[in-house]
Amino acid sequence: MLLRFRVTNFASLRDEAELSLVASDPHPGLATRPVPREKLDALPVAGIFGPNASGKSNVIKALGFARDAVRLSHQRWLPEEPIPGRWPFRLDDDSGTRPSEFVFDLVVDDVRYEFGFALNDEAIQQEWLYAFPKGRRQVYLEREGSSLHFGNHLTGPRELIAETVRPNSLFLSAAATHNHAQLGRIYRWFSPRQMIAPGDEPPSRRPPHTLPDERMLALLRFADLGIVGAAVVQNDATRGPAPFEPQIEFLHSASTENGRATLPWQWESAGTRSWFDLLQLAVRALDVGGLLAVDDLGAELHPLLTAALIRLFHQPETNPHGAQLIFNSHDVGLLGRHREIRLARDQVWLTEKDGSGATRLYPLSEFRVRGGLDDVEGRYLKGRYGAVPFLDHELLDLLVPPTRAA
Repeated sequence: MLLRFRVTNFASLRDEAELSLVASDPHPGLATRPVPREKLDALPVAGIFGPNASGKSNVIKALGFARDAVRLSHQRWLPEEPIPGRWPFRLDDDSGTRPSEFVFDLVVDDVRYEFGFALNDEAIQQEWLYAFPKGRRQVYLEREGSSLHFGNHLTGPRELIAETVRPNSLFLSAAATHNHAQLGRIYRWFSPRQMIAPGDEPPSRRPPHTLPDERMLALLRFADLGIVGAAVVQNDATRGPAPFEPQIEFLHSASTENGRATLPWQWESAGTRSWFDLLQLAVRALDVGGLLAVDDLGAELHPLLTAALIRLFHQPETNPHGAQLIFNSHDVGLLGRHREIRLARDQVWLTEKDGSGATRLYPLSEFRVRGGLDDVEGRYLKGRYGAVPFLDHELLDLLVPPTRAA
């Protein structure tokens, strides 16, 4: 489970920003998970809200970049080439030369770890890994540039792996390629199976390749899309770019002899494709207790469907393995009193930019909010918590054509 994620100098996140999934209030009935040997609970869902271009998406993108650095730096990042995907703050004179930093506070196999690293365009500047098996810190790894220090609690072929680490690759990434058993458990937390981040979304233009299982079909029927099943059909030139190949298509209620008909994938609505894509990712996370990060949740969905997806993570019955969902959205109805699912104050994060263009990420819990009583949605839209756009309506007057003289 993820407890906290910190990022500095990535995109608009110039200054250190922390997203926490540690509960600050009790949540009976919610699928929270206790942190071993600590008096903390991890939340299953956190949502980020704010105006356009305020940095909401950059929090999700930072998660994805850091995940990919762990997965790919040793195997895919080329020697002597700039680090791909690094995106420092661009709106001042010095952030481009300062390192970007990413820190994860997470729990793997009932042990809490802190893993972090800092990098510039050319190389890893710092890397560290600490374990807290009994609440006290144990040093596994500390790195400054090319200098590596190992703690006594890190076993295995440490020096052999160190010889293979390049300036632009993480030690954790290199250790995984050498099948280091102790570090492999932590590395696997960053795998696409456990941490599903931007870039993993199945493209909605591509039709399904396997028949959906009963759970997926039930969730598709639940969405009231007119779908009653799925079938394998023989493709032809009118149904896709690869003629005569079998395809999976959804069965819809129809005025046909048997009451059903299939539609080609490209004829399905954007909302149907979006719901199906999200379901695939959500079910994968729920099955393994993984982390799902979604950019712009609900952009193509009815608000009731967005709430239903969140409910899958909220309820202990549908989330028995402690899966987590992090998302950003403009669906402020999730803050209000008129939805079956309402986010609590410690699940809500807000973004706004200062005068220099840098993002500030802060929790709704900074404000006095009475759960179930205050109209959080209304107060948010009125600007009581910040993180709303300033709209200069005088600029709209420029669109009014000048009156013509008689």
